[in-house]
Amino acid sequence: MNSVFDSRQFNENLFSPRPDPLPGPVDCEEIYVPVEENVSVHCRKHPAPEARFSLLFFHGNGEVVSDYDDIVQAFAALGAEMTVCDYRGYGKSEGAPSLRNSLDDARTIYQHLRDSGKLRSNVCVMGRSLGAASAIELCSKFSDISACIIESGYADPIPLVERRGLRIDQTTPEEDALFNNSLKIKSVTCPLLIMHGEDDFLISPKEAKMNHSQAGSKLKILEILDGVGHNDMMMAENGGYFSSMHRFLQSLP
Repeated sequence: MNSVFDSRQFNENLFSPRPDPLPGPVDCEEIYVPVEENVSVHCRKHPAPEARFSLLFFHGNGEVVSDYDDIVQAFAALGAEMTVCDYRGYGKSEGAPSLRNSLDDARTIYQHLRDSGKLRSNVCVMGRSLGAASAIELCSKFSDISACIIESGYADPIPLVERRGLRIDQTTPEEDALFNNSLKIKSVTCPLLIMHGEDDFLISPKEAKMNHSQAGSKLKILEILDGVGHNDMMMAENGGYFSSMHRFLQSLP
């Protein structure tokens, strides 16, 4: 059976890849992870010798790793040594993106970085918007991940399809097992923070609440930030974006 999630129309409407010609900061480490024959995905590690944990970050649609070069220090102040990951076709990465291979690649990237000593013993995985799917995939599969942060992530894949101009009445069990975040998050048991903008009209805050209610984590926190939408979360009043993460990370064992 053909899945809409594997269709060219869906994936071309979902992903917005762009090149990234900018060089990284002088102290960063450029990592190219082989995900398929003749296809590598680019990740950028920002060393932080005083960090308490690694933050493996999957960015949103239309973004590339260099978009985060200027805010790495804000994450470092939280104790994070940040590694930002692209998707196929984005930035300096090869290949063409699809939702399926972004999830497959997330597992490959995590295992490669872990096994090659690029990650600290404590790892927090964070996904923003589209990247939330990669984060949930990893945290549902790898019990050695210490914590998970989801920013502006989707829950139900049917609205995701409809936002691409397509329509389906239901998803199959096979599709749900891979693409339904609100079902997969039941298998996430590590400490979990979900952040979402109250004024997010692209992905409704209801989806954040669904993911939170379904999550299998004993420690799970939902932060709906006032006055911000999908792409301006860092502009939340009173520093709400980073203070939410600070409170969560400080609560971890």
